[in-house]
Amino acid sequence: MKSRFGIVISAAMVLALAAGCSSSSDGSSSSAAGSGASAHPVDVGAPLPAEVKNKGKLAVGVKCDYPPFGYIDEASKNAGFEIDIAHQLASYAFGDPNALTLTCVTGSNRVSFLTSKRIDLIEATMNYTPERAQTIDFSTPYFASGVKLLVPKNSSITSFDELAGKQVISISGATASLWLTQCMKDVKQTLFAQTSQALTALNQNRGVALAQDDTLLLDLATKNPDLKVVGDAKADSPWGMGVRKGDAQMLAWINGALAHMQKTDFFWSEFQKTVTDTTAQRQFAKYLPRPGHNLTYPTGATIQC
Repeated sequence: MKSRFGIVISAAMVLALAAGCSSSSDGSSSSAAGSGASAHPVDVGAPLPAEVKNKGKLAVGVKCDYPPFGYIDEASKNAGFEIDIAHQLASYAFGDPNALTLTCVTGSNRVSFLTSKRIDLIEATMNYTPERAQTIDFSTPYFASGVKLLVPKNSSITSFDELAGKQVISISGATASLWLTQCMKDVKQTLFAQTSQALTALNQNRGVALAQDDTLLLDLATKNPDLKVVGDAKADSPWGMGVRKGDAQMLAWINGALAHMQKTDFFWSEFQKTVTDTTAQRQFAKYLPRPGHNLTYPTGATIQC
């Protein structure tokens, strides 16, 4: 029987082939907007930029192959935790959770989509790094994760130390690839643009491990019983949304919206709906901003060997 993840990946690949991995879509489920949807815009303490307001829609770059955060579901709709947040942002901005254009982006093209004004903001599992902050401005954090390894269930690999001289699969532009490049120069990386491609390569033994965010790997291991997650987390850092460098108005509005969500405990309530396994919920509860619990970016380099 095909696993749910297999169905999701297949749908994502169809979307990628039909839309060049970067097409816009308004086909996301209105039910993903969360319980805080409003018939009127919400004052988040900062005005929505006039350029966005005049369009009547918020254009967001999201992942389409990264369950449970951003993916294409069995009904060919955008779904996931980050998609729920995007709907809530649209509800705050326009009083309509579907006043939204979702564009599929990857780790390698998301910043260029932003700087070329194809999207208004990036919300695509993007770890904060000082290097990225030189090109774009980051919002306050809304999640956090680290890099671990996905390996076959019968693999003897248990840590990053055992990867020296071996072929490792990763995603181009992702934090995992950046960490391996800087900290394990003798590792031979096989890079892909899409999670589906990387997972296929691992199943075909084209690398001894897949290095990626622990959040994604946990979901993959849950849906693929022949795989397991190993290793201590590396390059752990919060995720932020990205806006164009110097766009103070947009940054102020996004931060105001995120603060409003934190105050109402929106992140936790939506995460519980997206990730229903209670063990996983306990593991990641500390990685969400909640009332009285803030996430902060590191002051030094995030990629430390």
